[in-house]
Amino acid sequence: MKTSKIFQHGSYSTLYGGFYDGTIRLDEALKHGDCGIGTLDGADGEVIVLDGVAYHGNSENKVRVIAANETLPYIALIKHVANHQFDSKTLSSTHLTELSEAFPTKNSAYSIKITGFFSSVEISSKPAHNTEPYLDILAKQPHFTRENVTGTIVGIWSPAHLSGLYGNGFHLHFLSTDKSFGAHLVRFTAENVKVEFGEIGKIEQEFPVENSHFQTLNLEK
Repeated sequence: MKTSKIFQHGSYSTLYGGFYDGTIRLDEALKHGDCGIGTLDGADGEVIVLDGVAYHGNSENKVRVIAANETLPYIALIKHVANHQFDSKTLSSTHLTELSEAFPTKNSAYSIKITGFFSSVEISSKPAHNTEPYLDILAKQPHFTRENVTGTIVGIWSPAHLSGLYGNGFHLHFLSTDKSFGAHLVRFTAENVKVEFGEIGKIEQEFPVENSHFQTLNLEK
């Protein structure tokens, strides 16, 4: 069975630990995968990578294509292989736990892709130039809702034993088909969507070891 491969620069723990310096260029990152999630320098907003193009959803509810020379403190990119796929007439964020029951094992991480019609989508996005603790940023970030929109959810499901790298459970971003609405996915309801997930069998993990701030930041607190 072919499996998905994930490349990650930084990690869930480095981002939550307060490391927001952009330490990889987008064009360098995109060599490693064609779909994924991340954030820009300063933990600015939300990055959605779909079909090899990176989009930035900001805290003003606007989406743009990211330039090749922009940098990121965190990005997870996947060479997505859909080991399992099915159509769902109804799906919502409250049923994601049931979706994970379809995974052949809970010991692997999975790439997730869900495409179709969404009757309601709520997203959130961080402001630019952050310096506060990450949880404080998340608590104050704005949320946006759109109804009756087509689009794609992309992201990762991670088991607890990999939570330091990817978080625990689902970490998903959303992008509308018209590329005008997208960021971190908070909740959704959907109809007639195609669900794909791919077991991640290969992990390439990179840390910005030459960055002086990374070398001295206390990530253990």
